[in-house]
Formats: sequence, C-alpha cells, structure tokens
Amino acid sequence: MDDKIGIIGCGNMGEAIAKGIIYANVISGRELYFYDIDRNKSDYLKECLNANVTNSSEELVNDCNVILLAVKPVDVEDLLREIQHLLDSSKFVISIVAGITIGRMKKILSEEVRIVRVMPNMAVLANQGISALCYDDYVSGEDIDLAKKIFMSIGDIVEVEETHMDAVTAISGSGPAYFFYLTEMLEKTAISMGIDKEKARLLAVKTAFGSAVLLKDSNLTAEFLRKRVTSKGGTTEAAFQVFQDKKLGEILQEGIKAAKERAKKLSENNY
Repeated sequence: MDDKIGIIGCGNMGEAIAKGIIYANVISGRELYFYDIDRNKSDYLKECLNANVTNSSEELVNDCNVILLAVKPVDVEDLLREIQHLLDSSKFVISIVAGITIGRMKKILSEEVRIVRVMPNMAVLANQGISALCYDDYVSGEDIDLAKKIFMSIGDIVEVEETHMDAVTAISGSGPAYFFYLTEMLEKTAISMGIDKEKARLLAVKTAFGSAVLLKDSNLTAEFLRKRVTSKGGTTEAAFQVFQDKKLGEILQEGIKAAKERAKKLSENNY
C-alpha cells in the first residue's frame, strides 16, 4: 500500500482509528503519522504502534497523502487555515469532526479538495462501532474504498447523504448514551431493590450485552424479540404497561428528535 496516513488529533477517536488500521493491517506503523498539540498523546501512539510523530500539522500534511482530522469542532477552522496552502489534488482528507459539513470545510480550503466526512460512534473504542460516511462528487472510488477500509477496521459502516448526518448524529452518535442510560437505570433499580452493587452491575451489563448480541446475531427485529419476552399477563408486560401509561416511547422519540435538531443547529452555526 502506497498511502501514508496522517492523523491530526490523538484523543480517544484518533487512537481507536490508529489502532484499528494497524491491527487490521490496513497499513504498517511506518506508514502512519501523528500530530497532536499535546505531544504526550502522539508520543504514546508512536511507541505503542511503532509509528511516526511530526512536529506540526504542516509537517504531517507534507509527509502524508491521506489526512484524517480528529480534532474538536472548535479547533478545526484554525487547523484548516494552517494547512490550506498544502492541500491540493494529491491529498485526500477524511474528517470525523462533528457538525462541520463538507461545504464548510471547502469554504476554507477549496471546492476541489477531496473530502470524505465520517460520523463514528463511541463503540469504535471496542472495535464495535458504526460509522456513517458521506462525500461529494470530487472524491474517487479509490478514496471511498480507502475510507471504508479504515472504518471497517473498527466496526461497520453505512453510506448516507450528508443531509442525513444530523439524524445519524442523533441515532448512532448519541445512541450509546441512551443505551448506557437504560443500563444505568437497570443497575440503580437493582440496587434500590436490595441487590448489592457488584451483582447489580453484572446483572445490568450482561443483560444489555447479551440482548445486543442476540439482536445482532439472530437477524430478528428488536420489536419481534421484545414481544417474545413480553408474555401476556407476565412481569415484562406489567413493566410495559407502566412505560405505555407514561408514554415512554413518545418521550424517547422526542428526545432523539431534539438531538437531531441540536445537531442541525450546531451545523448551521458552523456555516
């Protein structure tokens, strides 16, 4: 593989992607470069993955033909201005920066810059993520294939139109928090019923994990599996009667829609 991949930003996501592509043999350590304003983070990944560290974002862009942006949204515009003079048709940019559209990046760079925008979620930290990809007409088939290969090393991928990225943010981007909250409630309720903390955590976590694995491996819908657990006149039905009376389903849908609207507003504000 002739590509040299440079990752700017060595936080949790940057680290997860780096380890994923190395362990999946997408590239070797000698073809991987890092830059982070916190040198300790980049040096850690250099040692961990036998990779390279640069002294600046400009040096990284000079050394690499694939540039992966993994910085905070508040920092991305300054970063793009720093490297814009180095980004030409020979460079391919992959951005995982939340809320920053391809159009916004191209206003700082140029229309011809090849950019794929990706929204991964927190589960990439366990190589079980789901990442949504979008792009415009300036990227090549080879660009798309490389982006897919990178993010398939840390989970699954879907292609979406960029107009759907706000919805993706609300569903899979914020989704782990919804899942953690339900698991948190199972654990806290178990404790309130007198079960000790260690056992309450094990009951909640294994219930969540086992249910997710069953849903993934069975090819059955979540609705179908829910109904299989919910026997008429049983304990689960009693719980769902309360959920329905309290309109839990509507509350969850309203919350997810609020997350989408917030994502949309943040995106618009970045224009």
